[in-house]
Amino acid sequence: MADIHLGYRQYGSEERALDFAQAFLKAVNFAVEKKVDFILIAGDLFHKRSEMDPVTLAQASKVLEKARSARIPVIAVEGNHDSTYFRETYSWMDYLAAHNLLINLKPSFGDGIVVEEWDGQSGAYIDIGDVRIYGMKYYGSMTERILELYIPKIKKRGFTIFTAHVGVEGYMNIYGCIPASRLHRLKGKVDYVALGHIHKSFVEGNFIFNPGSIETCEISEYGLDRGIFYVEYDGELRYKLVKFKGRDFIILNVNLDEEGLEGLKRKLKNFNSKKPVVHIGISCRRDTRKSVNEEKVREVVKAVVDPLVMKISWEVADIFKPVIEDRENIERCVIEQLLQNYRYGDIAEEVLRLKSVFSSSFDIKSVDRFVESILESKEEEREFGKEREKAKGQEKQEEKEKERKQEVQKEPNLDKSVERLESEQEGDQEGEEVWDWRRAYDKRGKARKR
Repeated sequence: MADIHLGYRQYGSEERALDFAQAFLKAVNFAVEKKVDFILIAGDLFHKRSEMDPVTLAQASKVLEKARSARIPVIAVEGNHDSTYFRETYSWMDYLAAHNLLINLKPSFGDGIVVEEWDGQSGAYIDIGDVRIYGMKYYGSMTERILELYIPKIKKRGFTIFTAHVGVEGYMNIYGCIPASRLHRLKGKVDYVALGHIHKSFVEGNFIFNPGSIETCEISEYGLDRGIFYVEYDGELRYKLVKFKGRDFIILNVNLDEEGLEGLKRKLKNFNSKKPVVHIGISCRRDTRKSVNEEKVREVVKAVVDPLVMKISWEVADIFKPVIEDRENIERCVIEQLLQNYRYGDIAEEVLRLKSVFSSSFDIKSVDRFVESILESKEEEREFGKEREKAKGQEKQEEKEKERKQEVQKEPNLDKSVERLESEQEGDQEGEEVWDWRRAYDKRGKARKR
């Protein structure tokens, strides 16, 4: 199994976090019922690598204890959601390994890559009966380079498995994938490659196995084949993808202009789900959007299916509806509405004239004359604007001079008044609290480098 994503509060919903824990419980219960020899977890047991909460840790521990009670070893590798940050060395997967709840396989690095047997605390491979299992954690962009160094260190013994959290290019367009050819180089040294990272199941060449996520982590995954691989080997390899029923998703698109809210209601009645996650895409004209608010849509959905989560997206089309009937005014009206989205100003008339030039007996001289006339008119407008601003400035200056003379007449001791005003301002500044901004930063409160 892979991509469990415990602790994922999808849509901010606590119920969805419980769904992910329930899926993990179902998978481990299946393994216990089948009395398997071991369980492989190919990364992303958790959803958040560092912000672990007590409930999520308890969920992982309780479910893994069921496997331990049944004496079924759980072998795991760290995925990109489990791995520690660059400068940290101890992950939550290491924590679970220290409490004997799983075996966390990964190589170490000293003078090159070190692939040692699991010693109860660390190691890159482990032998269980006649099976040897090698593990490699998620390394992102360094995956191919580390895999090249890892392969020569592998020594086949019995039925040999290589498990890693890495995607294969071509199945999903996500970061953290490598060409399948890199993994096929393991042939001859390895009998079975168990991967995680891509959230849909696939099998390539009866050699590379990826089970997918056991719950729906994104809406795009809903409906994909996903689950766990139940694998048997007795000289011949047999496998089966086991799926678990999760929470239903309802994904609908409705055109309100054509179907209305009644059409949405009819579509919803085709589903019989308990507390589903509902995604609705609505398309309509802008005038329809104004008459139908989102609350009305939510009321219709709640009345029919009672969703756990409801997500609504709108696609609103701008349709121009000119009320003037003659062609020229219709064109001008449409152009004016289009130009409102730009900063060109009111140039509808010029656009119509340019259209006329191009649609009539077009020649380059006509276009040149037209452009020159626009430039000349714009230049005249600018010069006129400058003159008008200059005249306004002069008028303001004259008004200020007139007001100053009136004030002088009212206050013959103007110089003394100014001295008094300056004296009052100085007095205010003396009593004002002055904040020393340099001392406002408390160095003891700064984050220290780790």
